[in-house]
Amino acid sequence: MLRKLIARISPGFAARVEHESRRWMKQCRTCGHEVSVWDAGGIRYKASGTVWRLGRCSRCRKLRMHRVYLREGR
Repeated sequence: MLRKLIARISPGFAARVEHESRRWMKQCRTCGHEVSVWDAGGIRYKASGTVWRLGRCSRCRKLRMHRVYLREGR
């Protein structure tokens, strides 16, 4: 819902938010599966640092801690 609202208000801003959110990765602590925050349905814009979030892994389907970090070189 928030993505659609941002896209309607400012398509240029929406593109910047999507680009940065795709650089942020969410990694399952149990199985190591990685997915971008954007592909997982989230937004992470103008953020810094590595954080830990509780969530369900899309591979192992378990409720686990996920490391959210900025992937360099992309």
